[in-house]
This record gives sequence, C-alpha cells and structure tokens, in this order.
Amino acid sequence: MISERLQEEIEKNLKNKKQTILFLNRRGYSSFVICRDCGYTAKCKHCNITLTYHKFENKLKCHYCGFERNNLLLCPECNSKNIKYFGTGTQKLEDEVHKLFPKASTIRMDIDTVTAKNSHEMILNQFKNENIDVLIGTQMVVKGHHFPKVTLVGVISADSSLNIEDYRATERTFQTLVQVAGRAGREKEKGRVIIQTYNPDSYAILDSKEQDYDKFYHTEIELRKILKYPPFCDIIFIKFTGTDLSEIKQYANIFFRNLKKYINGTNGMVFQPVPAPIDRIKNKFRWRIIIKGKVNSSMLKAIQMSFQGTENAKKTLISVDINPNNT
Repeated sequence: MISERLQEEIEKNLKNKKQTILFLNRRGYSSFVICRDCGYTAKCKHCNITLTYHKFENKLKCHYCGFERNNLLLCPECNSKNIKYFGTGTQKLEDEVHKLFPKASTIRMDIDTVTAKNSHEMILNQFKNENIDVLIGTQMVVKGHHFPKVTLVGVISADSSLNIEDYRATERTFQTLVQVAGRAGREKEKGRVIIQTYNPDSYAILDSKEQDYDKFYHTEIELRKILKYPPFCDIIFIKFTGTDLSEIKQYANIFFRNLKKYINGTNGMVFQPVPAPIDRIKNKFRWRIIIKGKVNSSMLKAIQMSFQGTENAKKTLISVDINPNNT
C-alpha cells in the first residue's frame, strides 16, 4: 500500500518533526470478502453490492443502505474457513502505517470517525494542536485545511477516482489531486506530494503533477467534443425504480419505444434500457434509459409524450434527471 518512495519520505518527516497527510478515498478495511474455496462473496441483502469489512468493529457493512452483519468466520455456502479480504480502505492503511512506523502517532478522518457532533472539527484540531504525525483520511481531508507543519501528502490510489463509470472521472481526479496537493507546504517549507497510481501516463495525473489547469482543460474539452459529452450535448437519464423488476422492464420498454418514435437521430440519441451500474439499492431495482442530445423545447416535449402508456405503473417510479452530478 505504501511504496518505498513514500515510506522514505514519511521517515524524513518523522525525523524532522513534520506532519504527513495520507489520502485514500475508500473507507473500511477491505473492499470485499471472498471464500477462496467456492468463490462466495459477501453481499448486502438489500443492495446488489459487496459488503466492506470494518476491522475495528469486526463487521461487514454496506455503504449504500447501512446494513451490517457480523464478520464471516465460515463460508455460508461451503463451510470453508478459507476466507480472504481483498482491496483496501483507510482502516487498513492505518494498520499499515502502524506496522511500518510503530512510534508514529496517527489519526483517521472518514465517515466512520466523524459520526458524533463536532467530531470533524475535533479531529482536525487534535491533528494540528497535538502535533500528530500522520492524518489518514478520505475526501474530507482534501479541501480547505491549513496545517503549517504538513510538508508531505501521499495519495495512496489515484486510480480509485480515475476508473469510475462517469465521463467526469478524469476531471474529478485532476480536481482532487490538485486540491490534496495544496495541503502540503503552505508555510515557508516546500511541500512534497507523492501520487501512487497504476496509470502514470494519464493526462489527469500528469497535469495535476504540473498543476497545469490550462493544459488539462484543452485535452479534456477536445475529448468531450469528439465523444459528444457535455458541454457539447446534454445527457438525460430516464430512471425506473421499484420493487417489481418485471414491471420496471415492461414500462422501461414502453418508454423506450415512445422515445424512439418522438426523437430521431438528428436531435438526439436514445440508448436501450439497461440496469444501472448498481442495479438494486435498499431493495429497489434500478434501470435507466440514457439520451444524448440538446435539451430544448422539442426534446422536453418528446420526453413528456413518452410517458404515454405508463399511467398504470403502480410499483414503478419514473423520473427524469438532466445532466446529473453522478452518473
């Protein structure tokens, strides 16, 4: 988790009585738990997503609905004890820091440690006033904090935001890396930033390293123009949510046929209904139709007319989201 180069830089900071921030945008200890004998993976019973292992509470938790259960000791499918933990989170990173630097003091800031009132401010003040060596955190440590003694920032996995299923993944990665880099060297001493990535040739990584917004912008805007992404078009999500999967499919197909009738290739592209990337959350199935085109009066009228034939949907909620923040 911590490269040799980053380890060396942390050691320098510890010797010089300076502080370090380690950024990893994933909480918990392990991303998923699997049986190595039969392949069983622990999943949430309400959402189609793997449970995350939280070591300190010895629990498996869903980060979407809050469901939690006791940790697995035996596989429920084959009774094997060969249970393994894969992936990484802030708890595991804290463990790793303790192994490599036993004398270093650490504090962690993620959604699991800031549940109490004012705990966010308490952690930040504790890090600053008690000269704690290493602050480990998720997105919460990125923005707006001023710590005079922080001279080193380590980004543990820049790829976690680079590989998400969203056309803004590179933009958000660039933004996050520039922001987290800004936490180091805010006083007289020069700051150092170590970015660990499997994609060192990504323009988001390279341009954030140089803090070159103009260069990043010109590359990103050209790609969006070629691929017809905003701001060169709008993306509209027609979302179908409910407890009855067969009814969702039925009305999604009705809506799709209507859209194809009212929207032709000149003013928009309509893609077939498909399950959302996480197709069930809180016991509700999620499907969607994606439209790429310009939002204007004719587009809005076409969408409105496409509701014809869905009036009898009893268990399905149909909603329209134009240029959503999260795809």
